[in-house]
Amino acid sequence: MTKRVLIVGAGIIGASFAFHLAEAGADVRVLDANGTAGGVATPNSWAWINASWGNAPDYFRLRRDAMAKWRDLDKRVPGLNINWCGGLLWDLPEAELRSYAAERMAQGSPIRLIGKAEAAKLEPLLKHVPELAVHVADEGVVEPVHAVERLLTAAKALGAEVLLGTSVRWLIVEKGRVTGVMTQEGPLEADIVVLAAGTSCKPLLKDAGIALALDEAPGLSTRHRLQRCSTGLSWHPSCTCGKRLKAVWWRERISPELTPAMNRKGRLMNCSQSCSRSSLGASF
Repeated sequence: MTKRVLIVGAGIIGASFAFHLAEAGADVRVLDANGTAGGVATPNSWAWINASWGNAPDYFRLRRDAMAKWRDLDKRVPGLNINWCGGLLWDLPEAELRSYAAERMAQGSPIRLIGKAEAAKLEPLLKHVPELAVHVADEGVVEPVHAVERLLTAAKALGAEVLLGTSVRWLIVEKGRVTGVMTQEGPLEADIVVLAAGTSCKPLLKDAGIALALDEAPGLSTRHRLQRCSTGLSWHPSCTCGKRLKAVWWRERISPELTPAMNRKGRLMNCSQSCSRSSLGASF
């Protein structure tokens, strides 16, 4: 018997559930209070597909597995178009950088140390090129709202229904089991209800007697377009001096607490802190 599944939330998690469940043959409906796909957290995501530093071995392996899953999705979801540009890091003192690279190599990462000449070739606009950096060629970046739209389009092609602008008021619970949701248009029944609405899950679960330990961190988004920029360059997600840089599409809402620092061919270069004029070869 085909399972009826309601997915509350049309961000990256809800869209992924929708695509995979529809692909598995479920009768899927996606509900989101917003009139556009993406939700709240997803448009502000860094969306860097990587297995970076600071992770325990088990979590590192999980992230490497996730990278492989993204590559699989890139083949199965039409138009996903992940940019497998690789990542560049020189955000640590040399000894720590070498130790980090050695640790990740031992765990199976294709990470490698590179010198100044190769770093300059990878990032031609850097005015102060690092003497030593690490490069991970198989990392990638995706425009998050675009990824959601592609996943939902693929899910709809498999029979899923996406109801944007549909607000879920509460969960319908009968005999200790969630049997559907109440929307502004009335009740919707389901065999399975998936909550993928971020912090909006808290009040829904509270009404069902479940306390969800999930906090919402505030953030500040800014946007700026430079008057002059270089063109034709391939930018990598990069880390340096406490700053994180990533090219994003113009229509993407910038990640929390990020300041754009460079643009190229209709993209912005985001930075997690304000970059000084000496850091990047651009006019501010």
